[in-house]
Amino acid sequence: MKINNILIGVFSLITFTAFAQHEKSDHMELATAVTELKLKTENFDELKNFDWNMVKEIFQENNTDQEITLAITYENTSEVDKSKVRIDNFEMEFTGKLADLDNLTARLKKSIDKLDEFNDQNTKN
Repeated sequence: MKINNILIGVFSLITFTAFAQHEKSDHMELATAVTELKLKTENFDELKNFDWNMVKEIFQENNTDQEITLAITYENTSEVDKSKVRIDNFEMEFTGKLADLDNLTARLKKSIDKLDEFNDQNTKN
């Protein structure tokens, strides 16, 4: 009987010791955020027809206080009569908080529309 009690005690001690172990986790969660979107093109129609609604999806994981940058670059490689006034190479960049994303995209769209109007006026002349 004494041996049974000793064995039960030893097995209980081993069982309690095994289940009482606390595993320390070294798991670290890393947060990533998209902070900049740059569009570069040689075709002005691509800028005019760009789906700006997609931009919200790109930044959806960001915190609304996150500082972001939207930029476009246009390089005119056309060999059409360079003596006339035309839209040539340009770069635009808008920076602000993600909470202002709609305002930033609206400003970019408005700038592209103005350049398109200017381009249309000068190609008709």
